[in-house]
Amino acid sequence: MTKASSRLHEDGPPTLTLPLEGGGMGGGGYVKDFFVGALVIGLVLTLGTLSAALSLTEEETKRAEALIPLLDGEQEFWAIGEFVHIGPQALPVLAKALQHPSRRIRINAIETMFMIKDKAAVPILNSVAANEQEIPAVREKALRVAVRLDPANALPALQAMAKDPSETMRNAVVSESRFVKDKGVIDLLITLLADDSRSVADGAFRTLWSFTGRMVERQDFVQSTKEERVEWAKDWARWWAANRDMFQFAPDRSAGSPRS
Repeated sequence: MTKASSRLHEDGPPTLTLPLEGGGMGGGGYVKDFFVGALVIGLVLTLGTLSAALSLTEEETKRAEALIPLLDGEQEFWAIGEFVHIGPQALPVLAKALQHPSRRIRINAIETMFMIKDKAAVPILNSVAANEQEIPAVREKALRVAVRLDPANALPALQAMAKDPSETMRNAVVSESRFVKDKGVIDLLITLLADDSRSVADGAFRTLWSFTGRMVERQDFVQSTKEERVEWAKDWARWWAANRDMFQFAPDRSAGSPRS
């Protein structure tokens, strides 16, 4: 018996079987071809690698799966701690938890992946973020954790989710772009200046300001029309074309209002 399974057996409270919540995720595929291809393949490769190199035994897997219902309720912090103690070997079990009807269990499974801090979780999280059948709160948390775990490789996921029909997800893309120091993020944010949503466009402008320090008078995205946003995006695109090659990311600026 491994250290992880021994701890589950010896010093944990008795395993409880909790009733499942009603409702939950429906069926359906992922929202973007990017995820249907690259991320699904990445998920298969990730789980395959884990299975070959870091897999739990059948008995250990059963014990870990018994923790899933405990991620919702009085013992959820203990259950999270047990998964973190197991480490990356727990990721396939946590991936199963992301299919559970309980919203709380899915949220806590994502939080646990963040606490384990293994980049192998990123393809799983990106798949959740891209699934339109999932509720916005779970999708948003999955995207945030994926970016925090591997910001250097987050750009493709952000590019795909920037076209998501959910305004909540597009706002999450704008927010999480702050953590990705890649010139491709500037290109992405400039396209989002012309978003149908004023809040998305204003968030893109604020993130651009935090990266570039560029201010343009009379560009008020909060009060803007769609036509104004399209024109302002063109203005930013012209500026970026002239400055892209020489641009260097500066130390982070305040996340507050660029006009305050």
